[in-house]
Amino acid sequence: MTKKSRLIILLVCVVCFFVVAPMLVAYSMGYRYDFEKNKIVATGGIYVRTFPSAGQITIDSNISQKPGFLANSIFVQSLLPKNHTVSIKKDGYYDYFKTLPVKENEVTKLENVLLIKNSIGFKNLADKVDYFSIAPNNQNIITATTNAKNITFSYFSLGSTSPAQTFSIIQTEKISDIKWSNDSTKALINIQNSGNNFYYLFDTAQVVTPLKKLSAVRLPYLDKTTQQVSFNPQNSKELFFVKNKILYSAINNKTLAVIKNLNTYKFSSNNITWLSADGSLYSSDIAGKLIEQLTVKNIAPIPTQNYQIFILPGKTLLQADNFLFVLNQDKKTLEDITPPETNYKIIDSLDENKNLNLIFWNSSKIYLYSFADKKFTELFSGTDIKNCQWINNGYIIFNDNDKIIISEIDYRGNINAITLSKTAPDIYFNPQDGKLYILANNTLSSSDKITP
Repeated sequence: MTKKSRLIILLVCVVCFFVVAPMLVAYSMGYRYDFEKNKIVATGGIYVRTFPSAGQITIDSNISQKPGFLANSIFVQSLLPKNHTVSIKKDGYYDYFKTLPVKENEVTKLENVLLIKNSIGFKNLADKVDYFSIAPNNQNIITATTNAKNITFSYFSLGSTSPAQTFSIIQTEKISDIKWSNDSTKALINIQNSGNNFYYLFDTAQVVTPLKKLSAVRLPYLDKTTQQVSFNPQNSKELFFVKNKILYSAINNKTLAVIKNLNTYKFSSNNITWLSADGSLYSSDIAGKLIEQLTVKNIAPIPTQNYQIFILPGKTLLQADNFLFVLNQDKKTLEDITPPETNYKIIDSLDENKNLNLIFWNSSKIYLYSFADKKFTELFSGTDIKNCQWINNGYIIFNDNDKIIISEIDYRGNINAITLSKTAPDIYFNPQDGKLYILANNTLSSSDKITP
């Protein structure tokens, strides 16, 4: 080989090095050539985590991974910045499919996917049941059966083999509500009868002997004019209620006026947040002693409106019929975040990223409101929505025309929702045991475990 040939080869190698080396470096740093955009772009990735662990996770129909034996997640890198499809499969579970955007130099996270069994079993707990209520500890339950003479109640612990304890109330109309104390030791039973409201206190700790049967005691100071009855969250022996715009407390049938000229109230830690009759928000201690005026500008209260206060982590909300306001603690003003629907109810949750989410729902729509994004997103449209509640921070469960639907709240791309084969007008998801409790055709049943 001549000297000239060797020089040419050397020059070609040098040129190739300076051409190929930057490409290899760029490739190793995550850059790719996007033929659709006809330019070099930085890539991103997708992180997927499921509960339980998936059988197979596929990205764009060509990148398939199976989570490891002890892992329930995968991480796929070097994806072009565009929409990518994620398909998740597991034997015995509903398939999951979502389209997600990937941005340059960013990881798109899909980390709270709940896989639902495609065949969920149910077992009967009790028959001839007209009503049921599960305590805040998600362990104790009261069921009720109405006949021509009285209402018979059964009290028992979920998962226990001990027989239920029973007691009766001589009323023949429907149960309006059962409120539990925070410690789950007491239940306030509200029964409507011929236009009147009767309240009975059931104490789970009462002593039962052969001569003394289990019972519920009527509270004579509570009647049809009583509003907003609740237990003191720190002391289950004390009840609070509103009559004629006065907040009262009651212990052992002795009542005491606590706050006057009041529209509504809510317990917050050891204090009471309340709306005055003239439209100001205040904070007082449990005894009614004023601590702070929370707003410097009053709203214009309307006597016919129903008011409700919500205390969330770092947020105070005031609902006035179809309007909703959030308290700006710095400015001491109420700012409007009224949802797009009327006659709504609210449930709140705190996700793992400490971003507060609210679910707004009525009989036809379900919306998610994110304080981080400050926007409403429609999750579901139906005709007879009821019993909307959280399963976890990423999923809700509800009825629509007695169909039981489980839906994610991740609105990126499509929203995954599945309809269970079972139908029921009354449902309750128990986060304690991960089971769904349903009342259908006067039979109370519980499901297999839904959450891992």
